[in-house]
Amino acid sequence: MSIAVIGPSSFVTCFELIGASGYEEHEEGAVVATLTRLVNEGDFKLIVIPERYAGATRPVREEVMKRGRITPIFALIPDLTMETGMRMEELQAVVSLAIGTRLEL
Repeated sequence: MSIAVIGPSSFVTCFELIGASGYEEHEEGAVVATLTRLVNEGDFKLIVIPERYAGATRPVREEVMKRGRITPIFALIPDLTMETGMRMEELQAVVSLAIGTRLEL
């Protein structure tokens, strides 16, 4: 499986040790630009991103879903900043939209 990792060097290095292709980016805009490029190139089946960029990368990830594509899969993982909860908020919003009422967790 081809895996790409986008984020700060400390985050990327961990995944490069197990064979992932790393793309070091620190700014939100650069992360979004790199993600867009990787999605358009279509070389990766899994793209790992720090959870703190969940909001900034949402439009790119939604565009993949709108096209009906099943790859790449996006993995949003907490990094050393320990900013968490964004994945759950996003999932809660999607499930609430699907069922037609606000889901409380």
